[in-house]
Amino acid sequence: MEGKALPALSAVGLILVLPLLIVLAMLLTSMGSLGQAAECTPTTSSGAAFGWPTEQHEVSQGYAEENPKHTGVDFAVAKGSKVMAAEDGTVIDTSGDWIKIKHSDDAVQTWYQFFESKSVRVGDTVTRGQEIGKSGAGDEAEPGLDGEHLHFELRIRSGAEGRGALLPEDPTDQLGDDSTESSGDCGCGGPLVGSNNQQKAFNFFTANGYSKEQAAGIVGNMIHESGVEPARLQNTPSGQVTHAKAAVDSPLGWGIVQWTPAGKMIRPSLTATNGDEAKVESLEWQLEFLKKQLDGDPPLPEGGAGQQLRATKSVADAAVAFGRYFERFAGSEDLSNPRYAQRKTAAQQVFDHFSGAPGAVGGTDGAAGGCGAGNGDIVQTAMALSWPDRDESRGPNKEDARPSYQEAMPKYNGATTFYPYTDCGVFVATVMVMSGVDKDYQRRGTGSQRDYVKGSPKYETFDNFTDISQLKPGDILVNDGHTFIYTGPFKDPAGKTWTAMSASLETGSGYGRVPQPSQTVLQDGNGKYTVARIKK
Repeated sequence: MEGKALPALSAVGLILVLPLLIVLAMLLTSMGSLGQAAECTPTTSSGAAFGWPTEQHEVSQGYAEENPKHTGVDFAVAKGSKVMAAEDGTVIDTSGDWIKIKHSDDAVQTWYQFFESKSVRVGDTVTRGQEIGKSGAGDEAEPGLDGEHLHFELRIRSGAEGRGALLPEDPTDQLGDDSTESSGDCGCGGPLVGSNNQQKAFNFFTANGYSKEQAAGIVGNMIHESGVEPARLQNTPSGQVTHAKAAVDSPLGWGIVQWTPAGKMIRPSLTATNGDEAKVESLEWQLEFLKKQLDGDPPLPEGGAGQQLRATKSVADAAVAFGRYFERFAGSEDLSNPRYAQRKTAAQQVFDHFSGAPGAVGGTDGAAGGCGAGNGDIVQTAMALSWPDRDESRGPNKEDARPSYQEAMPKYNGATTFYPYTDCGVFVATVMVMSGVDKDYQRRGTGSQRDYVKGSPKYETFDNFTDISQLKPGDILVNDGHTFIYTGPFKDPAGKTWTAMSASLETGSGYGRVPQPSQTVLQDGNGKYTVARIKK
């Protein structure tokens, strides 16, 4: 829990007036037994889309779009520091100051600059976190750094098939820690079941009455708070243990949800366990403590957050609810905060790995309401209605579309003309209407839709974008022949990175493709795209 500003959840104030003896007695009673979890299937999972390229996890010089431009981020590390691959891939260039690695069939590349020595060659296959060399020194144009440091860039190909130019993308919100893996098998030494801390936490909450979507939302937040490491202090690297008694007086966050300040969770827990520091640092204790909070029990009741979480139906909604009402990280009151996109992505990965079946960002294939109707989230709805992977062999008919779109398109659009399930304009309009963002959106026809967004006071429109880094998730791109929704980078089940969701009437495969992942381009044979952004 990073932020210090607390919204007006009435239950929070109770801890200020409850007598200490009552608090401790109730804590001892409520935490006397730990929840049992379901049977597990060993697996692995990653946290952020890309791992840190250095052991320093703080960017020293950030990305800048213009005035002046800086197409990557810099880490001020000493010469000879370890440089690591940010993701699995293949080395394609080691010339000069650079190492370049391609990922996802070369739709994505990561670039690393300034080396003292290199330990990989062109053609080498590397894994996430593998050392590829030692950092060196070099000078960049402003605002880049001079001297000893590592320069890192994320590049994503434009074009509908991900074969266009490599364009720079701000990597800041894509970098993070890997998941924390346990060294043992299922149920190692306690009642929790799972092959790693993520799965144990997921199983714990599903065994205690939460849906799989809600459990994934909780764990997705934990990944970005602590990596699900019970003894981790805020601003320390993954794997570094800060014992409870050492952290108790820290003003920083600590534990799986980064209770802030650390002592507000540690002090009552040490009292309740008769000073058993190891127990307080255990995943079992912290999960049970969190569960009681969400139930509204002392010593730190968060019943309001629990109610908000239980009201959610989709993975994305659960991730947002837990982040907004429990974690309350800095800037959480702004639902467009990029941290929400990170947490939703992590939560979806948790759901896909541990729920027993793949699921969409907006929920499962069921009633339209279950996949995001009226949720106010353009990206969530687009992903809920689209297939999660790209398959050109899918046909153009209703039965070829994802079941959620088969149901949603007639309900929220009603198009019955030429191949409506592959019509790009019909797809975008269905998303806008179903999400509740714009129920008046022009139902079909890219030319008419372009005129609509340009004339509507609901939108800001841009005709001069030159770089996809200028886009924001949820932007609509439309010209006189095509339209699609920019989602920001995400990975399909095979690990390939995409940046948009779209349908298309005319492709080389016949009468088009139903909604599925695609790549972002700012101009095609029909001309430049107008970017339409809903006003907040």
